[in-house]
Amino acid sequence: MEREELIKKVKELLNEDNLEKAKTFIEDHKEELGDYYDKAKNLLRSDKMDDLLGQFKKFFK
Repeated sequence: MEREELIKKVKELLNEDNLEKAKTFIEDHKEELGDYYDKAKNLLRSDKMDDLLGQFKKFFK
């Protein structure tokens, strides 16, 4: 797989709310991702932040 394809797969997993599968996929393809590894890890962080913000907003509704 190309690096862009790997990142696309991570995004798909996150869109399907498969955070654990996304984490595993990233770790399994760490070597293939190369310098994209950090980008993939950042996707996980941003997804977590979006989830936390969503929960925070619900709290104040």
